[in-house]
Amino acid sequence: MLELQVLNRSGDMIKAFALGDTDELIVGRDEGCDIQINARSVSREHCSIEQDGHEVHLRDLQSSGGTFLDGERVESIRIENGMEFTVGPATLRFLDSGL
Repeated sequence: MLELQVLNRSGDMIKAFALGDTDELIVGRDEGCDIQINARSVSREHCSIEQDGHEVHLRDLQSSGGTFLDGERVESIRIENGMEFTVGPATLRFLDSGL
């Protein structure tokens, strides 16, 4: 099972989520988002993390600031262990929790 860690600019972990608990998480600036990142560079609904069986995908929700993997903007991608995405000032890190 993958764990999602949300890190600030300094690399300190702010929150962690077990991805087996829900089918979809919405990341964005809006208070109603599952993962709220309160920064002007983050869209109200910026990206989604969707679980489909044993696969997890990240999908950019047509955000103005973009979602980035290794400096490259991504629209939709299958998530693998160790991937780190940049959303505004935050980093989304995906790690295998071993469960």
